[in-house]
Amino acid sequence: MNYWNETPLFRFLLLFIAGILLAVYNPCFSFQSALMTFIILTAGFFIQYFLRRKIARYRGRWFQGIWSYICVFFMGYLMTMLATEKSYPAHFRNFRNTSGFIGYLTEPPKEKTNSYKTIVEILFVLEGTEWKRASGNCLTYMSIDASSSNLRYGDLIVSEVNPVEVLPPSNPSQFDYKRWLGFHGIYDQVFLSSGKWKLLERHFGNPIYEFSFGLRKHLLDVFETNHITGQDHAVISALILGYEDEIDQDVISAYAAAGAMHILSVSGLHVGIIYVAINFFLGFLNRNRKTRLFKSLLIILFLWFYALLTGLSPSVLRSATMFSFIIIGQMTGHHTNLYNTLSASAFFLLALNPFLLFQVGFQLSYMAVLGIIFLQPAIQAWFDPDVFILRQIWSLTSVSIAAQLATFPLGLFYFHQFPVYFLFSNLIVIPVSTVIIYGGILLLAVSSWHWAASVIGFLLGYVVHFMNAVVSFTEHLPYSLINEISISTFETWILYFSIITMSSFFFIKEHRYLLWSVASVVVLMSGQITEQWQLNNQKKLIVYSMKGKSFVNIIDGKKNIVLADSSTTGNKSLLMFNVCNYWWDCGLGVNDILHAGDSSRILNGSYYKNFFQYGNRRIAIVRDSTMIAGSSGPVDVDFLILSTNSRLDLKNLMNRFRFRNLIVDSSVNAGRETKIIKEAKQLDIEVYSVRKKGAFVFDLSSE
Repeated sequence: MNYWNETPLFRFLLLFIAGILLAVYNPCFSFQSALMTFIILTAGFFIQYFLRRKIARYRGRWFQGIWSYICVFFMGYLMTMLATEKSYPAHFRNFRNTSGFIGYLTEPPKEKTNSYKTIVEILFVLEGTEWKRASGNCLTYMSIDASSSNLRYGDLIVSEVNPVEVLPPSNPSQFDYKRWLGFHGIYDQVFLSSGKWKLLERHFGNPIYEFSFGLRKHLLDVFETNHITGQDHAVISALILGYEDEIDQDVISAYAAAGAMHILSVSGLHVGIIYVAINFFLGFLNRNRKTRLFKSLLIILFLWFYALLTGLSPSVLRSATMFSFIIIGQMTGHHTNLYNTLSASAFFLLALNPFLLFQVGFQLSYMAVLGIIFLQPAIQAWFDPDVFILRQIWSLTSVSIAAQLATFPLGLFYFHQFPVYFLFSNLIVIPVSTVIIYGGILLLAVSSWHWAASVIGFLLGYVVHFMNAVVSFTEHLPYSLINEISISTFETWILYFSIITMSSFFFIKEHRYLLWSVASVVVLMSGQITEQWQLNNQKKLIVYSMKGKSFVNIIDGKKNIVLADSSTTGNKSLLMFNVCNYWWDCGLGVNDILHAGDSSRILNGSYYKNFFQYGNRRIAIVRDSTMIAGSSGPVDVDFLILSTNSRLDLKNLMNRFRFRNLIVDSSVNAGRETKIIKEAKQLDIEVYSVRKKGAFVFDLSSE
C-alpha cells in the first residue's frame, strides 16, 4: 500500500502545519503581503485548473499539485496571523494610558495557595475618562476573600488595575510560561487585591458554557453526596468529568510514574470508551442505510453531550471532533482512509485555532491515534491466542505498545521521563477505568434514585480506591521510572524517524528502511557521544533567580556544587520549577547536589566562610557585616555576590574587595537593590541584577 499517494489530506496538512510554524517562529511576510500572495496564487490555481481541463486533461498535473501545496502553505501562515490577537488594534495592550478595564470570567476561578486564578476576557478599557471597546484575554489572580469566593463563569467585573506583560523565564532552560500562555492567546496578567475590583453583572458569558459549567458542578456534588470523597473523589472527577483541580501532586506523580497519566485527563481514550458503549447499545439500528445514518447522528450527539458534561474542555472538544470526523467518514458508506479522516479533523481544528499545534495534549492525542492506526494491527498479528481472555489481554497490550511507541519521544522531550511498567499498569488501569466511566455515568443517570445511587457510589468508591492502589503499587516497584532525561528537538525528530523506518522495515520488509533506521541511530548516538564529552568538560557559575532566595551553583563536569541554605536545596518543587530542567540539560540530577562545605568531594575547589576558590577563580558571597570585619586590606575576587539584605554600602565593600563582577542576587529586596544600583552608578560600577536580568550564567572554562 502506498500510504503517501492514498493520503492527500495528510500531505496538505503537512503544508498547512509548515505555514503555521513559519508564522510563529519566523514571520517573514506581513499579513497584507501574505494575503495578497494567497489571493493571487488561489486565483491563478483556479484559472490554470479550468484551462488545463479544456486544453490538456492530464498534462501538467504535477505543476497543479505543487501550486495547491503553496496555496495551503500560505493559508496556514494567514490563519496563524489572524489568530494572533495581540496584533489586533483593538487588543487592550495596544491602548496607552489606561486606568482600568471591564471584562468577564471565561472559566470558573480555581483556588490556589494564596489566590484565585481565572481568565478574564477584557471588553472595555478606561482611557482617560472614556471607556473604549477592547478585546483580549488576561490571566487574572484575585485575593481570597468573601467576594472572590462567590465568583463564577460569566461574571462581569470592573477593575482599576492595569494588566502587565507576563515575564519570560528568568533561569536557563526554565519552563517558558510566557510562551505557553501566548499559544493560548494570553500575553498579560493582573493581580486584583480586595477592593480593587467590583462585580457588575452575572450571567454575561456564553449560555452554553454557563450551562456546561453549572451541570458539571452539580455532577461533582453527586459523587461527593454518594460516599466518594478525598482523592478518590478527585480522581473520579478528573476521569469522568475532566475536573482536575482537586488532585494532589503526589497522586499526579504516581500516575505519571505508572504510565497511566492519560487516565486523569479526559481525552481520546475516554471519548473512545463512550463511543464503544453507545455504538453497542445502538447496534439494533444497523438494519439498513437510513437507520445506520440515524445511529451515526445519535452517536455524534451523545459524544458532544458528553463534552458538555465535562465543561467543554479543549481536550474533550478535540477528541469529540476527531471521533465526529471518523463517524462522518463511516456514514458516507464509501471506503474511507483513516489517515485522511484523521488529517481532516486535525486540519479543521488547526484552521479554527492554529496554536493548538503547540499544545502537548494535541500532539500526544494525534500521535497516539496515528500509532494505533499504523502499528497496532501489525503488532497484534504477532500473536493470536485461542483463549478469549488471552486474546483480549493481547489486544489491549498491542494498543498500549503502539500508543507508547508513538508518544514516548514526546514524553521524553516534554516530561523528561519514561514509565517502565506502563504495560503492567495499563493492563489493569484501562479496564478498571472503563468500569469507572460506565459506573460513574450510571451513577449520574440514577442520582435522583437515592438508594440505588448510594449503592453504586459505595461500590464505585471501592473500584476507584483499588485503581489508585494499583497505581501506587506500580510507582513503588523497583526502577519504575526512568527520569531526569533531557533530549533536544532535533533528537526528538531523529527518534521519530528511527521508529517510523524501523516499523516500516518490520511491516514492509524492505531493507532500505532498515538502513535508514540504523543511520538515524548512528546519528543519534554520535550526537550523544559529542554531548557527553561537552558535559564532562563543562565549567559554569550560575546565580539563579528565585524570589527571596540566594542560590549559587557551580557545575564542574558532572559535579553539581550548590551554595544555598538547606531549606532551599530541600524544596524539591522550588528546584523543579527553577533549576531542574537546566540540570538535566547539563547531565545532572536533583540527587547529585554537593554542598560547598564538603570540600573534599569538590574537584578543583575549596570553600570557607562564604569564599569559594575554583581553580584560579575566586567567588565571595556577602550576606552581612561579618564578611568585612577585621579586614586589613582589599581581597581580589572575580565575582562578588551581594545576598540577603545586609546594610553594607559599596564604599565599604570596595575597601574589603577588589572585584571584576558585581552581582545582586534575588534574595535582596527591591528597595535595597535600587539603592545599590544607584550607588554603583555614582561610582561608575557595573551591576548585574538577577531580579531584573534573570540568572547570571558564566562559563568558567573561558579565560
